[in-house]
Parts: sequence; C-alpha cells; structure tokens
Amino acid sequence: MSCNIRFKLLFLSALLTVASSGHTQSTSDAQRFGWLNNETLQTPYGEFTFENGYPSGDSGQRLLDQLKFNRAVDVYLTQMMKVSQIATREGVHAFGATKSNQVVIWEQLMDAQTVLLTANTETVYAIGHLDLKKDGPTVVEAPPHMLGFLQDGLQRYLADIGPLGPDKGAGGKFLVLPPDYQGDVPSGYFVSKSPTYSALFAVRGFQDKTGTATAVKLMKQTKIYPLKLASSPPAMEFLNGSKQSIKTVFPDNVRYFELLSMLVNEEPAASFDPSERFQMQAIGIEKSKPFNPDAKTRALLDQAARVGGAMARANTYEPPAVFYYPGRQWQGVPDGMTYTFAKEGVPQVDARNNVYYMAAGNSPAMMAKNVGQGSQYLWTYRDSTGSYLDGAKTYRLHVAPDIPAKAFWSVVVYDSLSRSELQNGQPLPSVSSYTKPLVNKDGSIDITFGPTKPQGKGNWIQTVPGRGWFPIFRFYSPTEVYFEKSWQLQDIEELK
Repeated sequence: MSCNIRFKLLFLSALLTVASSGHTQSTSDAQRFGWLNNETLQTPYGEFTFENGYPSGDSGQRLLDQLKFNRAVDVYLTQMMKVSQIATREGVHAFGATKSNQVVIWEQLMDAQTVLLTANTETVYAIGHLDLKKDGPTVVEAPPHMLGFLQDGLQRYLADIGPLGPDKGAGGKFLVLPPDYQGDVPSGYFVSKSPTYSALFAVRGFQDKTGTATAVKLMKQTKIYPLKLASSPPAMEFLNGSKQSIKTVFPDNVRYFELLSMLVNEEPAASFDPSERFQMQAIGIEKSKPFNPDAKTRALLDQAARVGGAMARANTYEPPAVFYYPGRQWQGVPDGMTYTFAKEGVPQVDARNNVYYMAAGNSPAMMAKNVGQGSQYLWTYRDSTGSYLDGAKTYRLHVAPDIPAKAFWSVVVYDSLSRSELQNGQPLPSVSSYTKPLVNKDGSIDITFGPTKPQGKGNWIQTVPGRGWFPIFRFYSPTEVYFEKSWQLQDIEELK
C-alpha cells in the first residue's frame, strides 16, 4: 500500500474517531448538565418532549403558557398587600364615599355585614380615602382620643394618629403631600409626603358610658380638605356603615389583576421596582396601557389567582406557626418582626403575606411593645389537639382571671373563608368587656363556641356548620404581665 493511500485511510479514521468522540461528549454533557436532548421531561405540569435539544410539537408553547402562569401566581403573591389596599378603597367607593370629604363611620360598631379583614366589634371605625392627584396637598384634621393611622395607596405607613403618634392623642392637623409636590411646606402641620397619589385615613374611637355616642361625636369633628381650600373647606359628609353591605376584601380571581392594573396606572411608575414591573408586564399589566387580556390569557390569569389564593391561604393557616406561648396554639407577632416585614433590607414576603391575607393596616405603633398603650393581638386556627376549628363542633375557651388589658379585652370570631366577622346571625360575633360577660366565682371567664347554645352557658358565640372559624383575642392597653407571659391564654378545647 502506498504512503499516500495509507495517509488517506489514517486521516479518515481520525475523522471518524473525532466525530464519534464529539457525539459521545455531547451526550455525556447533556446528561451531566441536565440538558434536554432526545427525551420527554416529566413534570407536575405535564410531559414536555424534546428532539435534538428543541421543544417538540406543542411542548414549547405549553411551557411558555406555564411560564406566564407561574409569573401570574408570583405577581399575586408579591402584590397582595397593595391589591388589598385598593380593594378596600373600591369597596368604600362603591358604598358611596368617593371623595376625600366623605368618610364612612360605623356608628353602631362594625358588624358582619361589612366584609373587612379581621375588623373588631368593640371600637368605632372611620375610614376615608385621599385623592392627592385631584386635590393636591391635603389636610386631615384628626379628632382627639382616637387610635389610627395614615397610609399610602400601597398600604404602607405614613403616620400614626393617637397616643403613639405625633399628636399624642390630642388630635391635630396632618398634611399629606403628593409624590410630585415641590412647593413650600407650611408650618403648623404634622407632614407626610406620600409616595402615591392615593392615601387612606383610618381611626378607631372607644366606647364609654354613652356606648358609641361620644366616639361618633368626636369622629364627626374630622375635616379633610385640599390645603388650597383651607380658608373655606368643603363640608364633610359622613356615611353610616353599620348594618350595611360593604365589601372590601380582595378577590381570588382575575378581578385581582384588574385591580392591580388600576393601581399601576394610577400611581407613579417608581411605586414598583423594575423587577416587579417586568413580572407584571409579562402578564399584560403595564402603565399607560389598557389591561385587556384575550380569552385564553384571561382564563389563565383567573386560574393563577385561584392558585395564588390557595397558596396564600395555606401560608396563613398551615405553616409552622410562631406560637406566643410555648406548647400552646395561640399565635402572635414574632419577636423582632417590624411593621416593614423586612430583614436586612430584604422583604419577607411569606411572613408579610401570612398577616396580610387575613388582616389590613399596619404601623410601628401596632407592632411595637407599648406597655399600657395601643393594642396586642393573639389568634389561633386550631384547638388544643392541633385540629382546625370546625363550625359544626362545640368548644370552650377558659380565660384566667385578671386579663392583662387596662382599657378592654375582646374575643371576636372570624370566617376562615372571608377572614371577616363570621356571619352567624348574631348582631356581633364576639364576647368582650363591653358585653358584660358572666364571670366565674374565681374571676375566670368561660366562652363557648358552637352552632347551638349549650344549656347554662352564658358567654356563647355561635358558629356555622360547614364553615371554618378562628378567634382573635385583643388586649387594649396591655400591661407588662401580657408581655412577661406570666398570664397565659389556655388553648380552645372541644366539648364532646
């Protein structure tokens, strides 16, 4: 064989060896790095087929649909606090309070006809909304002896009102500036600059020997008006929300994203960080653009909101809880958790959603330890055995004497579905200092929960078969004993 022929054969052999080695290397790398080559990927979302590294058939489009779905769920979970705020505003607007000088007061207390996240039945509520885009800098003249706050359109704290606020409980003039305000700031006001054009005013007043009359009279001293009309402010209008159907809780369907789109279009773009804006744009929510998803996308978003709601519900009711007392079922605010729900600048989304799926409104005064002032809350979703509370069963809560609350205490029952007061047929689903509860000889109090009133049981809150429920125990002006935990709530026990 000539040298030339031998060289050609060796060259061809080398080429075949290189080609074979490359194929082996490619296959080995695909396995090593998990690259999808010629295979079917099994996932919780279905099967996706790949050929030569490319998605095959409809796999590519189904994966993109799943990506959009995942982003929609993430948008639901990360924007809950903000959507909850605009849902509250829209509910109050639907009731008739559409202007800044229109305030809803629940003059005969908050009953279960109002669907509002974990409101109480003991204090008199007043809620109004400010439109800083329309009115510009706005003055809120808050009355004395109130407990409340101002917050922006994304449910973020602006100012406390009351004993723990700058007015120290004496009331005063609060001035809220819009985000684009560049003018002079007059003296004589407690000033907050809102990052959003929408803002919320909310206060609570307290019962006395007149019932709610004194608190309502004080609340009607509230004045809200544009700073430019300070010399002749418009007359206030007060709407009574008691015994009225008012719906303020955010939905778990496509309407959730419609509310979010409304918020995005109303507020400055800087209200949302760039990554949030990208996620929302990926599902069709973008500032200055109409939110009009096609039928397919609308159905996808509707399902994503339901899945997001399911995850939020599990995150509130199911996770490893932060128990206030060791070995018991009552939960409270974790030690070290601030009203911002952030650690080292990182938002603790799960911890935040754990609260905001079942509650609304927050401020430093509500989260901090304030002996003899403000309020503290404990809640539980489970009985002494760790089982969820069931509206078809009967339970008892034994409360030890000397409840550590200087002002008052209360137990209010909520519907696990709406996280609002349980609609059970009773005027107010609660027992409190104000209901003149029956007291045992040793000073303790027994409270019974169940669908029918047990014979001889005076402190009874009715529950509804087929509905889950949970209580919140409130301590207004808690004493040091509360924080020391030398006084403790016992677990709720099922009565067989």
